[in-house]
Amino acid sequence: MPHRMKLLLLALLLLLATELAAGAEDARSPDAEADVSDDDDPADDKAGVDAAAPPAKPVFTPPKVPAGAYYAQFFTAPSNLAEQLVLSKSKKEGVDSDLSKYDGFWSVEVPESSAIDADFALVLKSKAKHHAVSAKLAKPFAFDQPGKQFVMQYEVKFQNGMDCGGAYVKLLTDGPGMDLKEFNDKTPYTIMFGPDKCGMDHKLHFILRHKNPKSGKIEEKHAKKPKADLDSYFNDKRTHLYTLVLNSDNSFEVYVDRSLVNSGSLLEDMQPPVNPPKEIDDPNDKKPADWDEREKIPDPKAVKPDDWDETQPEFIEDAEAVMPQGWLVDEPLTVPDPKAEKPKDWDEDMDGSWEPAQVDNPKCKEAPGCGPWTRPKVKNPKYKGKWSAPMIDNPAYKGIWKPRVIPNPDYFEDKEPWRFAPIGAIGFELWSMNDGVVFDNLLIVDRKSLADDFAEQTWTVKREAERLADPGAQSVVDAVRDATKDRPWIWAVLLLVIALPAVLLIVYCCRGSPAPAASQASQAARRKKTDEATPDSGAPAAATESKANLESDEDEEGDENGEQQDGEEAGDDEGEEAAPAKGDSAKAGNESGSARKRAPRKE
Repeated sequence: MPHRMKLLLLALLLLLATELAAGAEDARSPDAEADVSDDDDPADDKAGVDAAAPPAKPVFTPPKVPAGAYYAQFFTAPSNLAEQLVLSKSKKEGVDSDLSKYDGFWSVEVPESSAIDADFALVLKSKAKHHAVSAKLAKPFAFDQPGKQFVMQYEVKFQNGMDCGGAYVKLLTDGPGMDLKEFNDKTPYTIMFGPDKCGMDHKLHFILRHKNPKSGKIEEKHAKKPKADLDSYFNDKRTHLYTLVLNSDNSFEVYVDRSLVNSGSLLEDMQPPVNPPKEIDDPNDKKPADWDEREKIPDPKAVKPDDWDETQPEFIEDAEAVMPQGWLVDEPLTVPDPKAEKPKDWDEDMDGSWEPAQVDNPKCKEAPGCGPWTRPKVKNPKYKGKWSAPMIDNPAYKGIWKPRVIPNPDYFEDKEPWRFAPIGAIGFELWSMNDGVVFDNLLIVDRKSLADDFAEQTWTVKREAERLADPGAQSVVDAVRDATKDRPWIWAVLLLVIALPAVLLIVYCCRGSPAPAASQASQAARRKKTDEATPDSGAPAAATESKANLESDEDEEGDENGEQQDGEEAGDDEGEEAAPAKGDSAKAGNESGSARKRAPRKE
């Protein structure tokens, strides 16, 4: 296929794929019909609708709360703060009185950056203050049934980014003495979950408080750190969905924006481990005073040789060195700058005596050196250094001492750590250097499918609204993922656009190149020697070239054999031109280089 035709085909394929993608997207868009009707509406023409104007914001639609939800909180009015949440009146212990109060300001409002009209949310409004707000669950969540999941889900948006502060939620342990007005950092919680950042250190906490059934001691267990890069969630100023799932098989899963970022086992992936070791080092065991841990010691029998001179220096002057000829001993390395001039405003009474700046001595540039000459240093052959006895194996070596191991008095084996203490309330107890932190659509259910359905009504709608309001905030990866999430057919279009041109390019690059003139001449010679028919080119120029190639090959063959004569060659040519022709067209074809038969060679 000619090169130009291939390029044309490639361009047509790209154009076709692009049009297919655009047409299919328009056909599948739920707003397609509305767009068409709006364009045809004469009322819009009269109103002078600006095509470049941003799309109108969607209006908030309250989601349907899952049946049996333990807690579901979205906001529809500022009054929700007093009606559904409890502000803490407590103080932090061990902190200066000016900083101990939970006096950070909360507000239920439509965030400034909201992409949806009337979409109220809980907003942390103060900087560098302690904040605490909480609410009781509709009913306590008990970890009591195999096959039952615990699912906690909520949205966070850092409208102003995050330099240092947390946005995690505490799931408070249920108990008869729970007083949410006294909620503080000492209030017992069962699980802590959510994002936290300070400086370059960013985390996604999953912390559980586990009680030792023997000692009664409660210890925090931290999940392993997610491998995913979490930095963008704190700085892109978009709403992100955080989901924690706990299963009765002791597994856990952490999702951000419905994508799995961390998972593991409560028995294997928590630090420190849920179950303590069976044996521990004896805390009362002490290393004996005569315990020798030195593997090597100086040989006590070694004696310094009598001729060992420790006074000799390591380097001495080279006695054979001679000052290079032309060395300018009396010339300094630097001289006053002859071009320097004392400033006009120089006051010697106040500034002191003026001296020009020093510059390199120009006489030293061409000389071997300037200034006093000293002999260079060389290694002292008599130098031996400080003598020390050679090292030998220590006969008293006992190895590295370790305390003896004893059974762990606090050992237990909890095969079902998922049976946590019941949860009775949910709260935010936070400190932040950034204001404008938005929380919304909090949910606690016992099946992940319920959380997914709730997210479809809330976070998915909000994410799409934010994308349309600020397309520049969407990354390339997000754009591809969002575009193909509900439209997998787009992958076929992408494959057509990307893979097919690549295949054509590879085929074009790997195909054989046209035979050069020398190769064509070789083929013509082969046909002449083997009596193979030569295709009729139908062009005088081709016939001339073919004849020239044949004659060239005949000359070469004659040179190789050394037997051809001029007469014989003339006879060959006459024999070749004696082929009969039928009609004018056949004659014209023979004259322009048609197929020829070579006459037998005369020996």
